[in-house]
Amino acid sequence: MTSRAVRAARYILVAAASVSAAVLVACTTVSAPPVPRVDLRHSWARIADSGATSGAYMEIDNNDTVPITLVGVMTADAGAAEVHESMQQDDMSHMMPRTALRIPAGDVVKLAPGGLHVMLIDVRRVLAVGDSVRLRLQFSDSTSVAVTVPVKTP
Repeated sequence: MTSRAVRAARYILVAAASVSAAVLVACTTVSAPPVPRVDLRHSWARIADSGATSGAYMEIDNNDTVPITLVGVMTADAGAAEVHESMQQDDMSHMMPRTALRIPAGDVVKLAPGGLHVMLIDVRRVLAVGDSVRLRLQFSDSTSVAVTVPVKTP
């Protein structure tokens, strides 16, 4: 083999190795994890005695481009879990159950004391600071999202 042929062969090998390395790097590049369609943040629940009623609060973030509707909440930690809304009318405070809670596309709905919240009815055990409650939120499109809610004092 002539020196010119040797140089050409080396050039081809170096070029092939460079291309292979670039392909390998491109295939192993770590991308950001996908943004969840529904994100639950800043969740907490009130302390309660066994058999009592408690409330759970959180922010529900709809990262989708279409509205979603919360239609139910399930838990093994209470006899029932319902979305309620506290309101004032004629200087009287009362609560109304909400069978559906619409969350607009790209928006956040806050469940907070004195407003929307998850009512935990007939809590099955004492809920003390440091405990947690497991909830599963069910949406009208069959999406369900589980969340572990820490128990805190307000």
